[in-house]
Amino acid sequence: MDSSLREKLHKLYAAYGSGQFDEVIDMLDDHITMTSYAPVAVFPYLGRQQGKEAVVATIHAAHAEFEYLSYTPVFMVTEHENAAVIVLARLRQRTTNRIIQLFIADFLRLEGGRIFELREFMDSFDAVQQVLGRELALSQKPR
Repeated sequence: MDSSLREKLHKLYAAYGSGQFDEVIDMLDDHITMTSYAPVAVFPYLGRQQGKEAVVATIHAAHAEFEYLSYTPVFMVTEHENAAVIVLARLRQRTTNRIIQLFIADFLRLEGGRIFELREFMDSFDAVQQVLGRELALSQKPR
């Protein structure tokens, strides 16, 4: 199962990166829970989403905000119907034309070949600085 899951996930990430939404949506369980640990003040479509319809809306919102130049898994571990994937994403912000590059860590749980839980982490501080186009000034220096 692990090798076929790896192959399936590589196809999933390729489809997501190229905007082939039907292939991605086919992999989602109707009752999927997606939790993206990102600041919703900057990425309002992320955060916690419950159900296929909400996750699909998140996918469309992300692709509306960014042109996906590449979305490449650089590391993947699978075991049974669980996976951890580190993705290198290169995106162009549509409103500013800024190129954003970041690593995203996805943790997926599947059941019956469909994703029913997705937890996503990114270096949100770095992502926010890239999206805003400036470094964030800290009010106090860390001790």
